[in-house]
Amino acid sequence: MSALQVIGIKTDLVRPGDDLAACLEEAMKRSGLAFQDGDILVVSESTVATAEGRVVALQDVNPEEKARILAEKYGKDPREMELILRESDEIIGGIPGVVLTLREGFLYPNAGIDNSNAPAGHVVLFPADARASARRMRERLARGRQIGVVIGDSRTHPLRLGCVGVALACAGIEPVEDARGQKDLFGRELKITRKAVADNLVSAAQVVMGEGDEGIPAVIIRGAPVCICEANSPIPSIPPHECMYIGALRAEAPTPPDDPSSLVSSPSSESCGKPAPSLPRPYAGGYDELIEQAGQAMQRAYAPYSHFRVGAALLAGSGKVYCAGNIENASSGADICAERAAMAAAIACGESKFEALAVVADTVDPVPPCGICRQSLIEFGEDILVIMASAAGDALTATTGQLLPRAFTKKCLR
Repeated sequence: MSALQVIGIKTDLVRPGDDLAACLEEAMKRSGLAFQDGDILVVSESTVATAEGRVVALQDVNPEEKARILAEKYGKDPREMELILRESDEIIGGIPGVVLTLREGFLYPNAGIDNSNAPAGHVVLFPADARASARRMRERLARGRQIGVVIGDSRTHPLRLGCVGVALACAGIEPVEDARGQKDLFGRELKITRKAVADNLVSAAQVVMGEGDEGIPAVIIRGAPVCICEANSPIPSIPPHECMYIGALRAEAPTPPDDPSSLVSSPSSESCGKPAPSLPRPYAGGYDELIEQAGQAMQRAYAPYSHFRVGAALLAGSGKVYCAGNIENASSGADICAERAAMAAAIACGESKFEALAVVADTVDPVPPCGICRQSLIEFGEDILVIMASAAGDALTATTGQLLPRAFTKKCLR
């Protein structure tokens, strides 16, 4: 195997509107560089975003009241806080100077907004579509060679000092390699290991690219044991409740208050600068299709008396989804909630293990399952994730055990 090489590409200053691919080709030509089969080009996300014109003058940003309150709370410029709110899906929390956000299933400080390597009074946002940018750059620069392209950023790890690389998008390589089934040095089979190939390549590139005035916005990595293919796969993410860091921290959250009204609070973890109740949590992705199926079931609900329509979509352990709307009756005691109707359909098909339940109500705010539905759900496990969504698009999540603490279950009968 050839030795791994990390070759910097030093360019002129990239400005908004520049043709980045042409800038890189010109810089490579000056340095006598040319792509070889198997090369991986790693490009800084801020350089890609700058060329795309994603540079914002703070003087043009008019912060709203929520941004001003959060800016005071976290010690941020209110204009930058306004951009953070626009660019993120959820604000997790923060410390003075840094706001931790969730964007498209990934955690980013300050929604990825960068004020380093930006003109005075300006900030650089993330690329508008990093995957499309990686694909276009590969098509422009390959010129018959089998190369991969990765757009990368730098990031800190929990409880570690210093930055490492993280990939935003890639083209021509698979971002994560599944190592399950391989053997360790002692012959034991790997059960959960996956190699973050794209992230590791960016980390290697960061050693040469640096974080300051090096003027090296891209590198060529040569000799890496990575297969070049036609992939343009998204960087995989996992739902927050499956993340061992977030899952462990949220598991320590206090038991929700007994007041049921707390379960239909604001869908944002930050509401006018005041933290929302610990549970349920704002929805952070991973079950969009399940929510959509619940919404479709809501359209088929039979609610001629209350006109309160609810749809449920239940994801079983088998991978199948069972959907139902609520069913009303002239004798109200015969009403069947959407959640229990979906459960009945699943159980009738032999299912008894459930992963998640999406519930969509024809309301402005998310509505939690009623008490009897919670009791019915917890019969099949305390860890079933319940996604409560409104027709307006807001959503909250909690497990069945969190929705019904200290529940009466089969364990109580022993």
